[in-house]
Amino acid sequence: MASTFRKDKQPSIISQTLANKKSILTTDTDNFKVSFQYLDPSQRFGSTYRDWQRDGLLSKALEVLQGYCCSPLLSQVDGDKFTIYGDFPPPAKTKFNPPANIPDDANWARIHVTGVAILAGHILRDTFYIVFLDKTHSFYLTKRARPKKDQ
Repeated sequence: MASTFRKDKQPSIISQTLANKKSILTTDTDNFKVSFQYLDPSQRFGSTYRDWQRDGLLSKALEVLQGYCCSPLLSQVDGDKFTIYGDFPPPAKTKFNPPANIPDDANWARIHVTGVAILAGHILRDTFYIVFLDKTHSFYLTKRARPKKDQ
């Protein structure tokens, strides 16, 4: 009886990456959650709940968030209304400073509420941690939002 030598095959890096991605997608299927744990209304271009309430934005923000909370977070990223930036914007593209209580490797994102008003924060798994109530879209300056000298 001849015995065959069988070497255990190690999974390729591609197989490992796909398996990891699949496990992330299957473990993060809980619906979108919101946290105000790191809210920072102290910065110059940030706002308070009272500011947003006075301007009619608070109820609109809650309506927008209610809509997002019906599905998993990552399934709703569209690059338009809900965008994940990754790193905190570079100083030339923001009027905000990174809060000291947020890790440097935070995955920053924003949700448009109405017009230029946005909720800026970071995501971790299925939770969006709102850090800034930004009614002037100063968190990540676009060409339309930047002063003319920056265009």
